[in-house]
Amino acid sequence: MLWRKTNASSTRELLRAEHQLQLANQGRIRFWPLALLLALSLALLGALLLRGTEQQAHAEQRAAWLADNQRLREQLEQERLQTREEQAAQEQLLRRIGVMSAQIKQLKTDLAFYRQQEKPIK
Repeated sequence: MLWRKTNASSTRELLRAEHQLQLANQGRIRFWPLALLLALSLALLGALLLRGTEQQAHAEQRAAWLADNQRLREQLEQERLQTREEQAAQEQLLRRIGVMSAQIKQLKTDLAFYRQQEKPIK
């Protein structure tokens, strides 16, 4: 610790001057309120930064959920479109089967008629 240099005072000057008692730790007493204020300010700043970080994390998570939700909606729409196409194809095939079944029935009727015509008459 450094000590201040003092002037070599004479005894007369020391006796003439008025002396008052002062606390030795007066500088330290003034330091505590400032230190406490600084500590509280740092704690508040840390809490605000932490809250900001948490809010940013929540915002990023929400954005990820929204993107995932959008992707799932697009996938659902694609699957619905594919289902409609499959249903339309199935209906078209069933109509073709119906038409072909009717043709087969007609051809069987014609075949039966021609076979009956081929039988020799006795």
